Parts: sequence; C-alpha cells; structure tokens
Amino acid sequence: MYYRILDARQNVVNLITNASYGYAGWIGARWYLKPVAEAATAWGRHTILETIKIAKEEGLEVIYGDTDSIFIRYDPEKIGELASKICEKLGLEIKPDKIYKRIFFTEAKKRYAGLLPDGKLDIVGLEVIRGDWAPIAKKVQEKVLEIILKEQSPQKAAQHVRKVIDDLRNKRIPYRDLIIWKTLTKPIEEYAVKAAHVEAARELLEKGWKLSIGDKVGYVIITGEGRLYEKVKPYIFASYDEIDIQYYITNQIVPAAARVLEFFGITEDQLLKGKSFEGVAVSKKLTDFF
Repeated sequence: MYYRILDARQNVVNLITNASYGYAGWIGARWYLKPVAEAATAWGRHTILETIKIAKEEGLEVIYGDTDSIFIRYDPEKIGELASKICEKLGLEIKPDKIYKRIFFTEAKKRYAGLLPDGKLDIVGLEVIRGDWAPIAKKVQEKVLEIILKEQSPQKAAQHVRKVIDDLRNKRIPYRDLIIWKTLTKPIEEYAVKAAHVEAARELLEKGWKLSIGDKVGYVIITGEGRLYEKVKPYIFASYDEIDIQYYITNQIVPAAARVLEFFGITEDQLLKGKSFEGVAVSKKLTDFF
C-alpha cells in the first residue's frame, strides 16, 4: 500500500515537471518564460551528451541517441558499470529498457523498428502505428519490416508489396482493411477545413446517425472526380465495387512500404510499375542500420 502511494506521488511529480516545462514555453501561458523552457531542453541535451561520453569511456559502442534515450551495442557486463557511472556522475538512475536482436533506424529521430528476442516487432513512430492510414497500409509496412529484420531481404519484402497490390486489384483484400478511421476532436460545425472524416461524418448525421466529440468515423475512398474529401463515403454505405483501388495503391500501400524500402534502394516507381528488383544497387545494408 505504501509503495502504491509513493509511486502515485512520483508520477504526479513527473507529470507536473513535464507540464511546467511545456507551459513555460507556451507564449499564451500566464507565466510564460522562454528561458525556462530553453534551459530544460539544454539540460536534457547536456545529460544525453554526457551519457554518450561516459558510455564511450566504458568501451561501449553508441549507435543512436535522442532527447531521452541512447541505443548501445549490448554488452551485459559493461551495462551494469555504465549505470553505476551515470548514477555517480549525473545523479540519474538508468536501466536497459529493451534489448533488440536487430534494429532499423530511419533518418528521423524516434522513428525505428526493432526485432525483440521473442521474435516480435517493436515499431516506434512509423506510419504503421499512426491513425491516419488504412489497416492495409499498416499491415503491409509491418510485414515489410518483419521480412527485412528477420530475413534481411529487401527484395523479398518488395515482392510481398507487389503481391498485396495484385490481391487488391483482384479484390482479395478484406473490405475491413480498406476502412480509414479518424477521431472527431471537435463539433462538426467548428471544422474550418474540409477533411475526409468530417465529410463522412456529415453524411452520417444527415442520415440520422448521432456523433459526439471523441467518436471514430470510418470511411473509404471511392471512385469519382474531385478532391479527396469529395470522394469519401462512410464504409457502411459503400461497397467494394465503389472502392478507388488506385488510390489505395498509390496513396496507402506503396508509400507505407517505400517509407522503409527506399533506404535499400527500392523506389515507389519500381513498386508501382513492376520493374525488376534484380540487380538493384541497394544503397544500404541492414547492418548499416544497427
């Protein structure tokens, strides 16, 4: 019981500390003070740089670092020594969060995918976990990452994308995997910009459905002329025959896959036009990303 009380207190302190930093940097805040926010980020940067320096002094190879973490090549004996040194020099307690068998980094911070010892994927910051993509795009990207991390074969991953495209053209992809879900964050009338999920919500309201802030709206993109928001339809009113297959290929499946495959020299154009992957000058090897 006492542990739970202390844990709750430390969580509150953590929340208030983070909120205070963000609030101090918000120009509309009552106690806005930019130097406070700048000092917080500066100390964070200083701490990470010092941590990297200590790790290198301990003979560890640092392969990546961002605002609140570093990735190092795993060495069980030296990790314990590193934690002790950081606690001694910086007054911080650290411990390994995750261990990866392989890991793939993109060019942006906090966007990576790793293969855990149990064979599961750990995906951070990539399209596969964002809410503005259809399930088919998420599944394709996840499978591409899985093939690359487990089999180290970008070409095989690209062939998988081609197969999914062929399956979609022949309507072998489940209809549910084409539904895009987005959340209403404010009343419909307050949206100044015409967005796809808002237009789908308007149609639902016109047909007697009740929607509130926080509700998820499911829609599909159908064939027709006009801008994207003019081609949406609530999924419950649409049929597979109406689906804009080419939209899902060029704006969902291929971009999600190419987001990973481009690092291995495989382009969207090659995925779309059926060009051979044989002899492709792969610009990076998987080992370049660990």
